[in-house]
Amino acid sequence: MAGTILAGALMTMPALAADSAAGVSAGPALTVERMLGSPSLNGPRARGVKFSPDGGLVTYLKAKADDANKTDLWAYDIAAGTDRLLVDSSQFSAKESEEERGRRERQRIRDTGIVDYGWDDAGRTLLFPMAGDVFVMPLGGSPTRITNSAATKDAAIDARFAPGGTLVSYVRGNNLYVYDLAKGQERALTQDGAGTLSYGTAEFVAQEELKRNTGYWWSPGARYVAYTRVDESDVPLVSRYDYGAEGVTVVPQRYPFAGGPNAKVTLQVMDMATGAVTKVNLGDPAGYYLARVDWRRDASEVLVQRLSRDQKRLDLLAVNPATGAVRTLLTEQSKTFLNLHEDLRVLANGKILWASERTGFKHLYLCDHEAANCRALTKGDWMVDAVVGVDEAGGRVFFTGFREGPLDHHVYSVGLAKGDVKALTSGDGWHGAVMAAKGGNWLHSYSGPHQPPQLSVEDAKGNRVTWLIENKLDEAHPFAPYLAGEIEPEFGVLKADDGSDLHYMMLVPPGAKTSGKKYPAIVNAYGGPAAALVSHAWGDAQSGFAQVLARNGYVVMVLDNRGTPHRGQAFLSATYHHFGSVEVADQVKGANFLKSLPFVDGQHLGFYGHSHGGFMTIIMLTRAPGVFAAGAAGAPVTDWRLYDTAYTERYLGDPKDGPAYEDSSVFKDLKNIQGRLLVIHGMADDNVFFDNTTKLLRALQQQGTRFDLMTYPGQRHGFYDTYANIHRYNTMLDFFDRTLRPAGSAVTAGGAPQAGTP
Repeated sequence: MAGTILAGALMTMPALAADSAAGVSAGPALTVERMLGSPSLNGPRARGVKFSPDGGLVTYLKAKADDANKTDLWAYDIAAGTDRLLVDSSQFSAKESEEERGRRERQRIRDTGIVDYGWDDAGRTLLFPMAGDVFVMPLGGSPTRITNSAATKDAAIDARFAPGGTLVSYVRGNNLYVYDLAKGQERALTQDGAGTLSYGTAEFVAQEELKRNTGYWWSPGARYVAYTRVDESDVPLVSRYDYGAEGVTVVPQRYPFAGGPNAKVTLQVMDMATGAVTKVNLGDPAGYYLARVDWRRDASEVLVQRLSRDQKRLDLLAVNPATGAVRTLLTEQSKTFLNLHEDLRVLANGKILWASERTGFKHLYLCDHEAANCRALTKGDWMVDAVVGVDEAGGRVFFTGFREGPLDHHVYSVGLAKGDVKALTSGDGWHGAVMAAKGGNWLHSYSGPHQPPQLSVEDAKGNRVTWLIENKLDEAHPFAPYLAGEIEPEFGVLKADDGSDLHYMMLVPPGAKTSGKKYPAIVNAYGGPAAALVSHAWGDAQSGFAQVLARNGYVVMVLDNRGTPHRGQAFLSATYHHFGSVEVADQVKGANFLKSLPFVDGQHLGFYGHSHGGFMTIIMLTRAPGVFAAGAAGAPVTDWRLYDTAYTERYLGDPKDGPAYEDSSVFKDLKNIQGRLLVIHGMADDNVFFDNTTKLLRALQQQGTRFDLMTYPGQRHGFYDTYANIHRYNTMLDFFDRTLRPAGSAVTAGGAPQAGTP
């Protein structure tokens, strides 16, 4: 979603318990119920933050005070210094279609209410989707519904203004539509979409793994619209059983399992004046992913990024919208896999801003019109993250990155002429930015180990214009009652077997280091290539489950093993074609470090994670047997043949090409499992299918292994329901209490407040 900021600054909630070793109470105990309750212990937050086209307003989605998961649309007037509620989501039906649920899941949007919106070019009108329909609203006016899902029986999704602001486009019932605001008329741009054929949509793996959430792209001036034609007829049809509290719904879903056929995605371009459609030949659709689509500023060419199915080759193509003629501008190649980006920008002079990891680290390049010659703007053994704006008049590109290290995310600028990198932010923490198209202002987001997320408006010189959300940790802050008992994270570095730095974060219960007692310890990891958990940001360590565990008497450690991002291609590719290899060695390194600490009970170590972290949990109990006494695996992938093509083949290749899938399966060493296992899974998971868990349960039963199981009706992969989340975390806490607290230990029952107690 364009304009979204605060990435990496997870909005979780703090905790507080009595210091059992010192016998001193620091305030109320932090329970899981309060951790997930309202108002959020993180304080106010803003999501989907954008400038109005003229730069005078900042619009954002803000949670209700009495419901931290339901958002309304607000606006802040920079000149007047005032903010106001634009749209209260309570006035609309909360009904949500299956299409909307799936789209929200793919985008990891946990909120309900108004979750998306957009401006027209002139900054006079806003639109937003709600309960399957599209609403438009003049600034200062009232919302008007322009679709009727009750009559059409299909939800309108992916709505936006076309350039010029006179048309609104959206996808409904597998076809692409436009609505003429002046005439009040709807027009179908495609008409034969039905069943397995759709237009203007992003197929499952495009949304879930390629981070492409749309399937249509307007040219400047709205002369043309490029859109996808998606044929899923060859993709296996899965009857997914959505187990809910009221019964079972059979949901037919096309799911591309690793090694199997993908949807056939092709590109078409329509001339809006004539209705003529040009079909673009990008090659055999079975051999590529349509990764990204952009336009030249003069609408003379569509710029298409075509990614090979093995994801080792990326071609930037220029397509003539009238003839469909295709030519290759540049090609990126890798011996392992390529990472997609959103950093292509076409400048007014026709030059192309591009990002590449050709040196092993992602950096920015300025290329000529034909991308034949590209000059590096940034360089070094550090990663650029994302371009956030370009000031062409001033000759500078604004971007975020990790020059100061992988735990700190900063905002920088670099000159288009000189390549001189300047840091716009400083100090430990996680900084982000959104640049205004006009006016020179930008939005600065920040969170740190001791500061929940803040948001301010800055001018071009870096001076603060105003706070949008200062989020002071004062006596009025929701976190205030728990501040005195906060357990601050400690950061450190271990060395992997190959000499790589392994960053970790640790929480130690108050008084543990001087108590003379030994405390059980729990490790949390994701461990996969999609996420790193250790950072100098406000998050789980300050206000989430890690803090709850620490306040309940556990030493908590989070370690990012080899195979996680922000460290360059060599570090990220360490697990290529073999999940469950070096990351196991790295996590054992962390466990051995914990065991070396005099206040840690090395015989009672736990491990937990979700999704890839759930896979990691089982792998640690089977490939490092005896190291961990217990593990809680959430929504684990157990057999990578049961997961999707784009993610799995990127890292493990084609199942037919070697033993990578067998070597990376939890079943290979399942017979060696030691320690108690808790498996948690949502019974409506449409990402990591419940089949992964049922296959595991059967294997464990056949070999006579006892285990714990908790399933959640109606929950998908993200566990967005508050009550289900409360139960999930309390279940995990109870599980660790039963398995890691033997009689006579430092934290037996009663040694520390338990979640759920007053």
